[in-house]
Amino acid sequence: MTSWRETLSVIVPAYNESARIEQPLRRMCAYFAAQPYASEILAIDDGSTDATSAVVRRIAETAPVPLRVLHYATNRGKGHALKVGFEAASGERILFSDADLSTPIEETEALLLALDQGFDVAIGTRKYARARITLHQPRHREAMGRVFTWLARKLLADVSDATCGFKAFRGPAGKDLFSRVRIRDWGFDAELLMLVTRLGFRLTELPVRWEDREGTKVRLLRDALRSALALARISAGAALGVYEHPAPSGVRLIADPEP
Repeated sequence: MTSWRETLSVIVPAYNESARIEQPLRRMCAYFAAQPYASEILAIDDGSTDATSAVVRRIAETAPVPLRVLHYATNRGKGHALKVGFEAASGERILFSDADLSTPIEETEALLLALDQGFDVAIGTRKYARARITLHQPRHREAMGRVFTWLARKLLADVSDATCGFKAFRGPAGKDLFSRVRIRDWGFDAELLMLVTRLGFRLTELPVRWEDREGTKVRLLRDALRSALALARISAGAALGVYEHPAPSGVRLIADPEP
């Protein structure tokens, strides 16, 4: 078992979240300031056209834990934003969470405990009996998630909930995995879990609380097609050996304005 004193990096991908990111970030900051380990929060502004970066910088001025924003000009997708975040993370453990906190940040400790017990990757699931969903997604989105997870299980990795946006990693494992991720949009989840299996990392799933939030960027027809194409691309890439080597994000970050 490893030490509870290990540091934690928390990665929050964000695209046009200026209207709703402040309260979740302040809640994260307060929560991690009360924990017995050092932490940092990295908000990854995925090419927002609103004031997302400005809101994060304002919160960072008085935040009780280190908080910074990494901002680049072109929207590339959640998978790419996380890739940038994992490249920049300095923690010995790394967690990523959706910006809307659909999974409460208090669920962090269960995932970190699993890492301390020897797992390399701990992911939240809404499918286990002890998971608690207080507000469900619309039926069409739940159906799309079920189909995507079923296909991912059949083709790539046997997990119950591929798309839950709450996952924790031992630092070296997370950095290795995301260095190989190629899918930019939300199909990256299946690619990531395929890599966990392919590289032999120890994975566990843990039931979490979850609540649907308004403002999702998911679009049914567009993302259903993208997901099908992503699964085909992942399977072909694995067969061709494209995941044997890392693929850096290559983004040029926009510098913070001078104070």
